[in-house]
Amino acid sequence: MSQREFVVNQNDPFYIATKTVFDNWTALQLAVSNEFAGSETKEIAEWLLNATYQWIVETGDLDDDELEEFLFNTMNNEFNTIIEDNSCMQLSRLLLGYYGLYKANRIQELHDELMKRYSLAQGSIQASQKFKTEQDTSSEESANEDNDVEMDELVKPKNELSEQDAQNFEQVDEGWTFVAKSGKKLTK
Repeated sequence: MSQREFVVNQNDPFYIATKTVFDNWTALQLAVSNEFAGSETKEIAEWLLNATYQWIVETGDLDDDELEEFLFNTMNNEFNTIIEDNSCMQLSRLLLGYYGLYKANRIQELHDELMKRYSLAQGSIQASQKFKTEQDTSSEESANEDNDVEMDELVKPKNELSEQDAQNFEQVDEGWTFVAKSGKKLTK
C-alpha cells in the first residue's frame, strides 16, 4: 500500500488563513526576528506553518487541546520559548474554527473573518508606529528644553543625599546602597 505525499497548496484558503494567523502571532514573530532557533529559525517557522496546516487537514477532526500542546511544545523545543500568555490555546481554537468554516465551504465567511482580524492587526501596527513617531518628536522637543538646564545641576551627582535625607538615616555603610520607600537610591 503506497501512501501519497502531502503537498502544501499555498493558494488554498485554509493555508492562507493559517499563514495569516502565524504571521500575526507575536510570540512566533519575536522568535523569528530574534533568531531564537539559531540560523535556521526561518526554516523552522516555515516547517511549523506547513506541519500545522498538514496535520489539521489530514486529521480533519483535530482536538484543540492537541493542537495547543503541539504549538506549545514546538515553541518550547524548537524556538526555546515558553509561551505563558495562552496564545497557543487561542491560536488552536482560531485555526480549528477557520478550518470548520473551510470544511463547510464557507470560504467568503472565512475570508471576511481574516480581513476583519488582519485589518485590526494592521490598524494596531499603524497606531503603534504613529505613537512612536509622536514620542520621537516630543523627545526631541524636550531634549531641546533640557539643554537650558544650569551647569551646576548637571555636575551634581544624582544619588547624593540631601541634608534632610541624611538626617533620616543613622548610617549608610560604604559600598552599600539604601533604596528608600519613595524609590530614591541613597548613598553616602
